[in-house]
Amino acid sequence: MKPTIQDIANIAGVSKATVSLALTDHPRISSETKIKIRNIAKEIGYAKGMAVVSEKTKTDVSLGVLYLGGNHDMEKGFFRDTLMGICEEAARSEFDVTMIGIHMDGKNNVEENITNRVIKSGVDGIIIITNNHQLTGFDKLLEMRFPMVFVGSRKVAGYSNPLHCVSSDNYNGGRMATEYLLGLGHKQIAMVIPQGAPHWEMERVDGYCAALRNAGLTSSDYRVIRVNSLYQAEDECWRELDRMDCTAIFAVNARVGITLLHYLRNTGKKIPDQVSLIVFDDFPSFSLEDPPVSVIMQDKKTLGTMSTKLLADILGNTNEYPRQIMIPTQLIERKSCMAQDRVE
Repeated sequence: MKPTIQDIANIAGVSKATVSLALTDHPRISSETKIKIRNIAKEIGYAKGMAVVSEKTKTDVSLGVLYLGGNHDMEKGFFRDTLMGICEEAARSEFDVTMIGIHMDGKNNVEENITNRVIKSGVDGIIIITNNHQLTGFDKLLEMRFPMVFVGSRKVAGYSNPLHCVSSDNYNGGRMATEYLLGLGHKQIAMVIPQGAPHWEMERVDGYCAALRNAGLTSSDYRVIRVNSLYQAEDECWRELDRMDCTAIFAVNARVGITLLHYLRNTGKKIPDQVSLIVFDDFPSFSLEDPPVSVIMQDKKTLGTMSTKLLADILGNTNEYPRQIMIPTQLIERKSCMAQDRVE
């Protein structure tokens, strides 16, 4: 049985008249409702009545890049490199790119702000880049079935269904760093994470635990410690790290890695003579440190490239089931790690 206007109306929760007006691009119908109804029509295979809405050619496609954040220094490299991948892939595909920046300052209605900015921009779909792990404000866009791809493994509050996303392989990155340290003979390895670590960093912790488990170590050998963003010797978290007396430390992100450099220097512990250090993700200063810091590096440019390709696929098939694409990470060996039998 062929789909009907009534089927679309039932799914969208609107009247048949509203569906008819939306499909013929009537000015009485809001942009939000038009987008929602047209996407539903495409998903169920309804084409009748849509002929007056001209199909865009490839060169007419406009992709939006929605940046949500507070412009922290640690985010700039991630945003820059990912955006480069987005723009280069968009140029190859002859897509336009529109930037939409929103600061999450809590002063405005987040959902209204995001929805209005995206719809008014006129883009056909968006790629979301953010380090916020408590995402809100996407309910209306999700309801409209607006094409969206998230950079990184992200979750929207109150929304349990999967999302289209392209992320680094955090689990295997955490496992790789730990196996590297184990291969150097280290058995007392601390995994240092921030207070309130987001779920994608906990995936790195899972990789750390898996590597220790596969090496025959037990849960009593797992040393996961949560620290504050600034090093203060009197804080109990840093005292706990002192008591662990580890031969190697794995920092879950670059910010924690920088804080650990402060901690090790303030406590007089030499890298790598007394303790080896490896950090998940690179930072411009790490290669210039003395010694240079070993890292698990994300391929941020490829994150942008694949996000653009995925969004293009979604635009061509709005009924596509949400996909999660994993980008492998890479071990960059520098001089902050050494074999355990050489540690003082």
